[in-house]
Amino acid sequence: MTHPIKQFCLFTSAGDRHSIDGWLSPEPRGNWDLITAYYGDDEREFGRLSAASAYAFRNKGSKFQNLKHALSLEPNLLDRYDYVWVCDDDIVMTSAQICAMFQTAEQFGFWVCQPAFSDLGKISHNFTRRQTPDGIRIVNFVEVTCPLFRRAKLAAFMDVYDGSLVGWGIDFWFSIFLNARGNARFAVVDSVLVINRRDEEKPGKFREIDRLQAPGDRQASWHAVRDRLGLQSYGQETMWTILPNRKDP
Repeated sequence: MTHPIKQFCLFTSAGDRHSIDGWLSPEPRGNWDLITAYYGDDEREFGRLSAASAYAFRNKGSKFQNLKHALSLEPNLLDRYDYVWVCDDDIVMTSAQICAMFQTAEQFGFWVCQPAFSDLGKISHNFTRRQTPDGIRIVNFVEVTCPLFRRAKLAAFMDVYDGSLVGWGIDFWFSIFLNARGNARFAVVDSVLVINRRDEEKPGKFREIDRLQAPGDRQASWHAVRDRLGLQSYGQETMWTILPNRKDP
């Protein structure tokens, strides 16, 4: 009996200062597709990203807003995939690391997971730093920078996500909605270490998201959703650690 090849997808919202070229080399891509929402203004760059993508479109918005927009146009866009990585375009990583993340998510049946962040880049939440080089930590929260979802769980969240939040608070929203604290299906994969580029290291030294909405407005939007839905922020923590490669004596 022939089994279908598992399919994975990396969705990103890309401008003109992205790190996508590094994702596509030097190793073969494997069994994952790139889907790109382009919010820049360079026709040539959009053509280049389109050639590298299974699907590409243009829209001004953050990555979750653009994903919501894509699904409104193509409701079945993600149906062929088992896992979907909703990733910032400036994460520094290789195709081998991307494949490793998808394989780990599938192997352990995670609902949402993320790689660990290197100290060479930005650390927004201290617990996302690598703690055990070959470990996987079960956590109660995955941050919004690059969450990798089981597709069915992403679809469930996108049904309730209304596009009002640009970035701030989306991670609390999906972590609470999917009960990260109770289901133990959220993880930080320490064995995959990537770099989240610091703002001062980017051309122009500013965050693209600030062009969409000022930080204070992003925070206010989260507070409005939080209060409307009765959501409560909480401390991020590791609940326990898995050591897949460690052999018992």
